[in-house]
Amino acid sequence: MGYDPRELNGITKKICHFIKTTQYEDIPPAVIERAKMIAMHTVGVSLCSAELPLVKDAIEIAKEMSAGGEGVATAWADGKKISWEAASFIAGAMGDTLDWEDCSVTGHPSAGIITTAIIAGEVLKKSGKDVLTAIVLGYEIYQRIALSGGMNIAGYNLYGNLVVLMKLLDLSEEQMNKAFGVGAACATIPGNVHECTMSDSLDYLYGLKNETAITIIKGVMAGVDGMMDIFDCPSSYLDHTRAPNPSWFTKELGETWQLINMILVKNAPCNMYVQTYAYLAGQHIKKHGFNPDDVEEIILSPSVEIRHWANDVGYKSLTQAQFSIPYVTACCMYNPEPGAKWYQVETMTDPKIVALMNKVKAEYFVDTVKLKSLKGLMEGKHPEKFMTVRMKDGTEYVESAFTHPGHPSYMHTRETFQDNFRMETKYVLAPEKIEKAIEFFTYMDRYDDVSALAAYLY
Repeated sequence: MGYDPRELNGITKKICHFIKTTQYEDIPPAVIERAKMIAMHTVGVSLCSAELPLVKDAIEIAKEMSAGGEGVATAWADGKKISWEAASFIAGAMGDTLDWEDCSVTGHPSAGIITTAIIAGEVLKKSGKDVLTAIVLGYEIYQRIALSGGMNIAGYNLYGNLVVLMKLLDLSEEQMNKAFGVGAACATIPGNVHECTMSDSLDYLYGLKNETAITIIKGVMAGVDGMMDIFDCPSSYLDHTRAPNPSWFTKELGETWQLINMILVKNAPCNMYVQTYAYLAGQHIKKHGFNPDDVEEIILSPSVEIRHWANDVGYKSLTQAQFSIPYVTACCMYNPEPGAKWYQVETMTDPKIVALMNKVKAEYFVDTVKLKSLKGLMEGKHPEKFMTVRMKDGTEYVESAFTHPGHPSYMHTRETFQDNFRMETKYVLAPEKIEKAIEFFTYMDRYDDVSALAAYLY
């Protein structure tokens, strides 16, 4: 490997052995239930994005990728049979387009882990128990690798995808070890370019990671020499990340199963810092029923400075709109039901919404540095947020919340997940398909062949 063998401590082999030997029966029922619900939610919000131009383009790109070949996987929201890689590319891109999937301190694992698992389950005709086991392992190992190295949003998703495929394809421990090595060589450098550019191409990156993971696994199965023990040598992984913390690699591995329960499920299609404000805006309309045209001013106490921006023309970039507390607040008041409509071009440039978002003011801001930014938010350390709506006639309405439904401390019930799936998919799927899909996800572990689900996803 080119490094001193005394540096080896067996971390990579231990991870691979854990993946290989873990069975469905080893996983606590509550963790299995969470995996089912996150899977349902992720597929729902993926399908919800189907009518957005970015997703339509992804579907056409994927069809070109499959030109001339016989398809083995289903293109979500389209139904065409295309290649495994192409279908996984579409699903990964769809998973992140609305920024509605999940959130961890390490990024958005479900856009990769869930979409990879559902597509692979179809191609390989695996059982529900097999797919759920792979999903849980994907979260368990993805989180460890990411927490060992520091946040890198879509870059770390590749590792979660690889774990899912390793398990479903029953790779040997040596093959798994090599796949991690190739994955590290192919991973994105630590950087979140979208934060500076507000580019929607971030969504394609999730699809590309899905596609790349399949190619890596196929290459390893065909035969790859070396690339072993990548997590044991600092210069192979940890030295290239922002916050090395190697204790996370094997911390309580196999003893506790809480890493999937650290995941926050988003309640609306917007950035994590914006979630609670979207919830408060929806509560205002639900409880008080005022006309947004009659609003004089909206005061947030506090807001989040890195997400508090507005302009006079609206947005063309989904990412810019999703990251704007004023925009999402205004958009939600005019469109209380969350969905793809929030990010149609005509919505993002609607003069009424633009005018209202410029009435959203911050009384003061959360000290995200002191509260350790996203980590503090995930741990429930951010303060209670107040949204005061002052009407033109002088009436005031106030709503407050510490966090939104879907936070680990305020998780949805099974029934809420099911209702949300109905809302997320009602413009894409026929009602009978929606109910069939809900039944599938709710009782996934009873299915011997998960490929049956594909017929309900278009």
